[in-house]
Amino acid sequence: MKILNKAIFSNKIVLFTIICACVFHSGFSQNKTPRKLLFIGNSYTYFWNLPQQVASMAQSRKISLATRQSTAGGVTLAQHWKGEKQLESLEKLKNGDFDAVVIQDHSLRAIEQPDSLLHYGQLFGKEIQAKGAKAYIYMTWARPYDPYTQEEITRKYIELASLIQGQIVPVGLAWQRARALRPEITLYDPDQSHPSPEGAYLSACVFFAVLTGQSAVGLPHRLTSKDQDGEKIYLNILSTEDALFFQKVADEVVNQIKN
Repeated sequence: MKILNKAIFSNKIVLFTIICACVFHSGFSQNKTPRKLLFIGNSYTYFWNLPQQVASMAQSRKISLATRQSTAGGVTLAQHWKGEKQLESLEKLKNGDFDAVVIQDHSLRAIEQPDSLLHYGQLFGKEIQAKGAKAYIYMTWARPYDPYTQEEITRKYIELASLIQGQIVPVGLAWQRARALRPEITLYDPDQSHPSPEGAYLSACVFFAVLTGQSAVGLPHRLTSKDQDGEKIYLNILSTEDALFFQKVADEVVNQIKN
């Protein structure tokens, strides 16, 4: 496969990555790979075992990264904060020994109720800081039938990251880039919202690159884990060509923010 060219995003998206770079350059340059990571989110986090895929990628580079999650389908950060749907996210954060926490709001929150995203994101940000942990903000993607909403999603997640001194994980921008380069690629589940195995792999590559500061290029195209009996579990299996494409897209997007 040909190496990705140096073509950049649209002018507006370039502006957003410049803003990211200005806000988070020091965070990337001083990045220390976390050892225990809590994901607070919903189905965009647990679909295709995203936390476990990230841990598997880290393990392939001999990086010890334990991932835990507090998730429920369709929930918002407000519901996490209030403990609805039997969630215990705040308790897990306060009582755990996590050195990093990922927060992810409902996929439409940045568009439909941005004030809620910012309000509860800041509340979680204060708790994360009180624990001495680092906050990572999981920027989600636009729906395929309304790609222009990525602009507002990006804007609000960058604003939140700035407010809580967190580090952006630009998954939504990576999805946008992948679709621009290969429009035929299947990133979405048939429901046109959740990730396909390919979409989850790309998301995991972005997380890996941000969390570790390492290139995603060369990661395994087959991601595995083990069950409680030590038996191998396959988390994701892609072709080597598709895996390399996603790895390069992740690197390109993350490097634009870093530089």
